[in-house]
Amino acid sequence: MNGVEIKKILEKEKCIRACNISDNATIRDVDFWDKTAGDAEDLSADTLYLVDESDSSFVQDAHISFLVADRDKLTGLFHEIHQSLKKESAAERAYLRLLKNMYAGESIQSFLDDYARDNGHFIAVLDISGRILASSEPVIDNSVWQEAVKNGFCDFDFMEHIRNRSKMSRQGSTDIPSVYYCKNKALYYLSNRIHVGGKYVGNVFMIRRTDDFKNQDYDIISTISRIYSDIIRKEQLSTDVNTYLYGGILGDLLSGMTDSQAKSRLQTSGLTFPANMRVVVLRSYQYLGERYLHNTLLPKLQSYQPNFPYLIYREGLIIIADNDMLKDPDLVEKFSAFCIDQHLVAGVSDLFHDPIRFPDYFEQAQSVVHLAQKLNEPNPVLMFRDYAFYLLIENVKDRHQLKNIAHPALTTLRNYDEEKQASLFETLRTFIACGYSPTEAADTLFLHRNTFNYRKKKIEDLCGISLEDNKTRFQLACSYQIFDYLDSCFE
Repeated sequence: MNGVEIKKILEKEKCIRACNISDNATIRDVDFWDKTAGDAEDLSADTLYLVDESDSSFVQDAHISFLVADRDKLTGLFHEIHQSLKKESAAERAYLRLLKNMYAGESIQSFLDDYARDNGHFIAVLDISGRILASSEPVIDNSVWQEAVKNGFCDFDFMEHIRNRSKMSRQGSTDIPSVYYCKNKALYYLSNRIHVGGKYVGNVFMIRRTDDFKNQDYDIISTISRIYSDIIRKEQLSTDVNTYLYGGILGDLLSGMTDSQAKSRLQTSGLTFPANMRVVVLRSYQYLGERYLHNTLLPKLQSYQPNFPYLIYREGLIIIADNDMLKDPDLVEKFSAFCIDQHLVAGVSDLFHDPIRFPDYFEQAQSVVHLAQKLNEPNPVLMFRDYAFYLLIENVKDRHQLKNIAHPALTTLRNYDEEKQASLFETLRTFIACGYSPTEAADTLFLHRNTFNYRKKKIEDLCGISLEDNKTRFQLACSYQIFDYLDSCFE
């Protein structure tokens, strides 16, 4: 215990006549001083000596910590300081055991299980969204609790109680260990907050049927809180704690968290998402490992866009992007250049508004990334909506059947071009891409309008179709996508 903490204990004592304790002193023991103690240089520097005010022979040496008080007050002071040192010593031993377990490659789990079993608790370490980071065995003897913990969460009603309590006027400080009662579950719980960099990120709970928590429980729960503050600080990949919390929720959504659990956790955590968002999945054409994603790709991306929720998942970097920012042409240009420079492909989902729908839109963005590699797409940023039809035809396993689905006009034009060294196949493609505008198509192909009209008529005659027919236009547009897909797959 340092000198500052000792002074706080002594602040309320009016009996102290003199005190020599430096703020950076380390106090490990307390003892009475008397004339038989010897010279000051023989005394322990980490012991606080209690001195009778009437004993004027005490040698006041600067390296010794001491306090002077009335004789009849010394015993009470000794007991109070000794108990405080004893509590800290117990907490330090628990902390050292936890550290020993971790350095030995053992899990903190064994410590939680042993302590909970010996003291009749259920211990749970949660982030502020309600996700269980660690918990003891056995779980509370209740099927609902057991099922919830199995899925990585505390009981839904208990978490609702925690969320509602947090909303109310601060009923008691949770920055120090405090006992509360959950009426709808008839459970008492000792709670202590976990902080990282001054930010509240989670809680440690000791939960039981009765309120007879021991003094040692307060020390242990503080120790567990300290341990998990260190663990979270080391695990988070950003200086912003929020990104760590976002990653936890996003990862659990992808792991199958139910809508009700997700809604509760989002409300409890207080995390906010953009009103209009898209999922962006970034993947390197050559996977370089998670170290590259953590230490190289992410910092470079954050250098020009520092704050966004993200998750490392399935060998890629997942980002929740604010759609309003994606409307910024300069930012989009920088992002495309970044993808080219880092040899990345980026799949971008459709627009959505409810974060609970994140898994659906992740699958959109992920599917476009996979498709880009099949199609050898040169564009580094692919919008799902632009490639949705390709994803539809990808589900047709019989490639020859796909070719039969395509309009026969395209096969006719391709064969004609090969035989006559013509370019009717690309002429029709350009006409479709230009919205069936003859003028725009002619300009794009650098043709005279009459020349283009001649080609158009030639196409209609060869294929026996009318390019003014809307059904034919739709079939031809789809058919070009089928041909492009097949060409890429068979290359």
